[in-house]
Parts: sequence; C-alpha cells; structure tokens
Amino acid sequence: MITGKDKWVLSALAIAPLDRIRLMKALFRLWWHSGKSIPDFFSFKHYLYGPWSPEVYDSLERLEKEGFIVRLPHPVPAWSKYHLTDRGRRAIQGVIPTINQSHLGLLKKLTHETANLGFYELLKLVYNESPEFAQNSVVREVLLHDTDSCFDGK
Repeated sequence: MITGKDKWVLSALAIAPLDRIRLMKALFRLWWHSGKSIPDFFSFKHYLYGPWSPEVYDSLERLEKEGFIVRLPHPVPAWSKYHLTDRGRRAIQGVIPTINQSHLGLLKKLTHETANLGFYELLKLVYNESPEFAQNSVVREVLLHDTDSCFDGK
C-alpha cells in the first residue's frame, strides 16, 4: 500500500532514477524550498551529511519489498540507483493527480538538479541553502570553506 510519504518517493523516482543519498537531498530540498509546508511529509534531522530522515529509508524499503521499485547493483551500495518497476509506473499514474501541482513542478526541477550533481557538489549546495542542517556534518568545514574543485566529482 502506498502511503502519503511513499508518493513523494515514487514521484521523484519517476522523474529520474536516484541513489538514496540524492533522493534524500531532493526530497529535503523540496520541503525546504516549499517553505517546509507540505502536509504528511518527511521529518528531517541534522545528521552527519546534512539533512536526513529515516522515513525516506523506510519508504524505500517498503516500496522495494512491495515491488514498486528496484535497486540496481553498484559496487558502492549507497550509490545504487532506484528505478520504478512496471508496477511502480502504473502506481504513479494514480499518484500524480493527488499531488499539489506547484510542489510537483518544484520536485521536477530539484530532482533534475540533484541527479546531476556530484556528491560533494550536492552537499555544498544543500549546506549553502540550509546552513542549520549542516551543523552536525562531518565534512561541513571543508565544503563551506574550500573552493578547490576537487570536490566537484560525482
């Protein structure tokens, strides 16, 4: 069964296949840029690499177990991208009409941006957009004060 939070995961993955790190940041950025006002959305905490929500992982696990999404193998498991299955693509057709269209437009924009950024580039963007969510980051000082392009890789 698709929950209110699951619809956001499915919607983001319908826009672009994402690993869990980029999915987490895309959903956070949607919440942040929408004024933190999306009903029945994920709760984010300050964590080691910025904003984090265990609820995103719960949704991924549930959706994968129920056959809505699949994770393709990758040598680094955290970078494995999630894709919609046929069942997920059918389900998203019923989900899209239930989503606020301005939120959906913003999700499309932010998901595309997020999908195309390298890891450190993405963290730097998120930390600059929402500095309070960088307070517990283990790489905050380096990212916010280093202008070296060595962190721009994917």
